[in-house]
Amino acid sequence: MAQYNGYVNVPHNTYDEFRNATLGNGYNVDYFFGNQCFDYVSLLYHQYGLTLITRAGGGGACDCWNISRQANSRDPFISLVGKANVKRGDVLVFDANPFSSAGHICIADEDYKPAGIRTIEQNGNNPSAPVSLGSTNFNYFLGIFRNTKWDHTSPQPEPEDKKGSKRDKFPWVIGLNHWYNKR
Repeated sequence: MAQYNGYVNVPHNTYDEFRNATLGNGYNVDYFFGNQCFDYVSLLYHQYGLTLITRAGGGGACDCWNISRQANSRDPFISLVGKANVKRGDVLVFDANPFSSAGHICIADEDYKPAGIRTIEQNGNNPSAPVSLGSTNFNYFLGIFRNTKWDHTSPQPEPEDKKGSKRDKFPWVIGLNHWYNKR
């Protein structure tokens, strides 16, 4: 794990490239309270020459949406509503709640599932925690910032192993069928 203080450039042509370059590293771009969720998404915005905005004088992660949604919806980012629209690589914003007065901001690591999804994030509750995979439900969900430069299709599942098929169990059937067809 490497710890970075301040903004650094990381590969970001695709979601997977950004994910793989940052997973396991810590980022404290604003020099406030260690590795926060805001720092991680702010790092992504920085890659495009943008600043992720909360509110004047500083605010919580939820203010990226509640107060500064329009300012944070700059090319290549667009804002979307509706949790069913969540795609892998989307920035997700959650409102302040009994567990976090600042709300939360993270990146979806898979498409929407009603029960909750895997995310990639930093957690301000542990200021030395690096970027890691987590999970979240959609309680307190506010909205999505989608990076239009990324392909938001989920990877296709690996094809099932063909072993165990009838052909593998009875290879002589293929030979027998071939023999019958020659007659």
